[in-house]
Amino acid sequence: MSTSYVVPTLPIRRSALTLVLALVLITTMSIFFVREVVDLRDAMGQLRQNDVARIQVRNVLMNLLNAETGQRGFLLTGDPAYLEPYQLGRGSVRDNLAQAEQSGYHDAQFLANVRKLALVTESKLDEIERTVQLKKRGDDAAALAIVREGFGRSKMREARRLIQDEVTRLRVVREALIDDFNRRLLRAAMILVLMLSTVVAMTVHAWRSLSAAARRNNELAKRLAMEASHDVLTGLPNRRYFDRWARRLVARSQRSGKPFTLLAIDLDRFKEVNDTHGHAAGDEVLKEVARRFQSVLRSGEFLARVGGDEFVVLMDGEFSRNEITSVGRRLIDCLYPSLRPGLADNAVGASIGAAGFPLNGADLEGVMQAADDALYASKHGGRGMLSFARAEPGPAPNMHGAAGSAAGAAPDTAPTTGAVF
Repeated sequence: MSTSYVVPTLPIRRSALTLVLALVLITTMSIFFVREVVDLRDAMGQLRQNDVARIQVRNVLMNLLNAETGQRGFLLTGDPAYLEPYQLGRGSVRDNLAQAEQSGYHDAQFLANVRKLALVTESKLDEIERTVQLKKRGDDAAALAIVREGFGRSKMREARRLIQDEVTRLRVVREALIDDFNRRLLRAAMILVLMLSTVVAMTVHAWRSLSAAARRNNELAKRLAMEASHDVLTGLPNRRYFDRWARRLVARSQRSGKPFTLLAIDLDRFKEVNDTHGHAAGDEVLKEVARRFQSVLRSGEFLARVGGDEFVVLMDGEFSRNEITSVGRRLIDCLYPSLRPGLADNAVGASIGAAGFPLNGADLEGVMQAADDALYASKHGGRGMLSFARAEPGPAPNMHGAAGSAAGAAPDTAPTTGAVF
């Protein structure tokens, strides 16, 4: 009897249908994936535009402060050297505004605020320019009269408020963009997981590319946050900036043997003003204190705000006791006139502690501790004075001539009071 062989028929129709469905699924997912990638790229472009716009708006304030600092320095001293930061800051303000408007960030409110800020800054720069020109012509009284009118101060406050509000708003928008970016990234990952094995290599590559882009974006955000080196309220370098600057100065001094002096400043009676008149008034006082400190310091004397009512000054080079005392006297005396309307003269004062490297410490921490100890002595010695830190035991270079006390002696105090004018 013959044997019969059954040859199974291939499920061509089913395979074809499965293939068609797979192709449709792959095509559909690929379309969605491509769409998500395009949206992610657009989101990254918006993030970059937001960052550029925010940085340029923030730089307007920094350069406006530079222009004002140069103006104040020129009006107070007549030194043409102050005109260089004035001219640089003045030109940079306009460049920052132009770059902010051309950043590609087309939010209507942002563009309206930038144009409004441009009008305010132009008014402030015009006031600065008029005083500088009057000073050049020798008409000091007219220049000071313009400053005392308070128009420039009001425009500066308005510019600061506009900038702070816009930077805050841009930061909120940026957070929303990042959230949307992360949501789209998650959807793209889910589509990639559902892709067939035939496109696994491509999906893995796309995922790695997107992940790398996300990491780079997050790293950029962290760098921007870390590089926020200035105090928003006063425009002065903050503690992070001071720490980097001071450590570089210590390293250089250790190599070259060139000393430097650190002045630790703490405001007297600021808490009472803050509690009595409110935090807004306290902020105005801090801004005015920073402005006056900047106005009496010279080139090469680095000023930073390191805490609520704490400031530091770094003086690079070798200085005598009299020179350091003179700087301290200028800093203390400049706070004597009323710091704001409704506040009495000398309502806020300053106590100062002075320490030198390497006389009072072998590293930055040691010098800062010595300056703090001297500041403590000023606070408890009557306030409104400058105290010198005691020298460390053992031989050390004489960085101030007769500025350091004998080893083991208590910090020397140098009371300085009186008005600046």
